[in-house]
Amino acid sequence: MIGWRNGEWFPLPDGAEVSVVSPGPCLFETFALRSGKVACLPDHLARLVQSCPRLGIDPAWLTLGAGADPARWGPVLREILRREQLTDAIIRLIIAPRAMDTLATEWVTVRPLPATPASLRLQLLQTRRDAPEWLPRPKSGPWKNSSDAWRELRGISNETEMEGVQLDTAGNVAEATRSSLAWWDGASWCFPAASTGRLGGTAMAQFRGVVLAAGRKVADVAEPFPLRAESLVVLRSTFAGGGVLASTFSDVDQKVCWQSAGPQTEARAMLAALAAWRAQRCINLA
Repeated sequence: MIGWRNGEWFPLPDGAEVSVVSPGPCLFETFALRSGKVACLPDHLARLVQSCPRLGIDPAWLTLGAGADPARWGPVLREILRREQLTDAIIRLIIAPRAMDTLATEWVTVRPLPATPASLRLQLLQTRRDAPEWLPRPKSGPWKNSSDAWRELRGISNETEMEGVQLDTAGNVAEATRSSLAWWDGASWCFPAASTGRLGGTAMAQFRGVVLAAGRKVADVAEPFPLRAESLVVLRSTFAGGGVLASTFSDVDQKVCWQSAGPQTEARAMLAALAAWRAQRCINLA
């Protein structure tokens, strides 16, 4: 595995996590590159820039993190894809502070982009969502809590059609291992409240905007898994379209205690609207 760092190339262990690439405090964003295009890159960079001052980084001095500029991103992405022999990929941008000034070290790494599943089975995890460093919660390294949850999930199943669900310390739904969650209760689209420790996912924010534009009611809630939900969607920026339906939910004993039923008309319509919205916001970078 190869990585780009401030204009230079470095070998890295295959599948290296953020904590391996940049062991200290850092910020990172992950997004999908499909056919040379990235959907909604400005949303990722806006979240990153919002958190930079917390680590003493002046975002005005960033190179790739400063904006979705094809002239800057294109040469880096084309070369890293060539070296890794990839076409489509998950791109990871890591921003780490430097001790001597307000500048930053910027890393870019890639890994293969898996196919988007048609739906996901949800598995409750014992790893509880930890308290955020600050609110709104940043996407920051070393990301230990989410890494622990990911390892717990992989210990249950390596199936790509399964995603883990984390609760907060009060037993309320916070988020999925690598995704955000939202559910339709027949009257409103519900999202885990920021108080649960959930990340402000870019796909979740986009989905929220889409359902509001469609005239739906939304609610931020802190509650256990919504067994009454008519539909539940799993939102992830690297998914084609930004989200998929959940099919089942199992407790820690792997007993199915919720499953989708019926045509899922409302959820399918809103996911289609999300996909269309994101498709209009693609940038050609490679």
